Amino acid sequence: MKMGSRWTASGPNEVGIDGYIELFDPAKRVPLGLNLAVQSKVVSSIRDAVDEFRYTCDPSDLQYWLKTNLPVILIVSDPETQQGYWVSIPEVFRDWKPGDSTSILYRKEQHRFSTASLSELVRVGAPKGGLYLPPRPTAERLWSNLLAIEGLPAVVYVAATQYRDPTDIWEILNRKKIHPASGWIIWEKKLVSFEDLSNSDWDSICEPGTVEGFDTVEWSESDDPERTRLFVQLLNKTLRAQVDARLRFWPKDDCFAMVGEKRKQSYKSLKRTSGLSVVSPFSSKAKDGRVFHYRRHLAFRGQFRFLDGAWFLEVTPTYRFTSDGFKRDMFHESRLKKIKEIEGNRAVLSCVLFWANHLQPEDGLFAGPQPPIIFGELKTINVNIGVEDKSWQQNDPDTAALDQQSSLQGLLPMEIPMGEAK
Repeated sequence: MKMGSRWTASGPNEVGIDGYIELFDPAKRVPLGLNLAVQSKVVSSIRDAVDEFRYTCDPSDLQYWLKTNLPVILIVSDPETQQGYWVSIPEVFRDWKPGDSTSILYRKEQHRFSTASLSELVRVGAPKGGLYLPPRPTAERLWSNLLAIEGLPAVVYVAATQYRDPTDIWEILNRKKIHPASGWIIWEKKLVSFEDLSNSDWDSICEPGTVEGFDTVEWSESDDPERTRLFVQLLNKTLRAQVDARLRFWPKDDCFAMVGEKRKQSYKSLKRTSGLSVVSPFSSKAKDGRVFHYRRHLAFRGQFRFLDGAWFLEVTPTYRFTSDGFKRDMFHESRLKKIKEIEGNRAVLSCVLFWANHLQPEDGLFAGPQPPIIFGELKTINVNIGVEDKSWQQNDPDTAALDQQSSLQGLLPMEIPMGEAK
């Protein structure tokens, strides 16, 4: 058998049982000491059933199966289409008595017989105390929310300045209509930036003759905690400047969020180009009849981290609720709490992939100049032991239910293949 267990057909004198399955540990390839009796029925009509079908057992067969000292499974199959579905007879007919119905409802998604059925077969055949079965050896890629930084400006500039309040510097820059591509910070009567502070744009802000340039690596790989802290501040300010034209930063919530009218936006998901609703309008009605209109904005919190000799942006998806697209909705906290309660793994992964794609530099004919911080790919980890989602969700119904809810149209953003977007 493909699942690594052993099949033994019954002898010519066997009645009511076609064979036996001896279950093996697929990782160690050793027997588990568990056996199942199998009755197989060929029913070609199941190929026409879309989601489910029924099979009616002969009452005499059923009485025989329920008396055996081994658990009996009934497999209904169509060899031509290679479909097979199974149930545990003792579980389906736990309280059966002669005269009761002998009909079995097979649900194709739930009862499909495949290599993925091994854990359920072990459960059926295991003693009441249970049996541990290690994960089947299979390679799997795990996706993190760490977005790699592949490029930074080569030089960090430092210059003396008379200004102590960032507001004063912004007044000068705005008056001159200067929009720095990078961020800057004030530190000990000095201005620190990826911008070339010797440029004439900064003459009225920096003291003449005080501009110094340092290799960025002296800051990015410094062992001095104070310098590292300042470098993170500079990265944060630069990120805000870099995405200023596309996103709005809300200091109170420490997050970047989409703004504007209702719309979907494309991005590259794991398998295809998809679309995600990034700004969505909603309305709710109070008990007194008042109607409240609000918008949900896709957002993220970003934190720069230095791990294993490399810099990453930790991307944590979140949401911002507004009453008009800008003003914070009075029920923001309760709406955010609700969406986090129903948000499943699929929704979170879609949002992480969306933000990674959104922050990466544009390519193609109409791509703009390279941004100061060049983001690469999300960090992934390849492991030799994988866990099938279907298997652990069967044992964790709450998680399965949340993932199902998160795919429903409503409060959560929907991932839609762009060919199906409307």
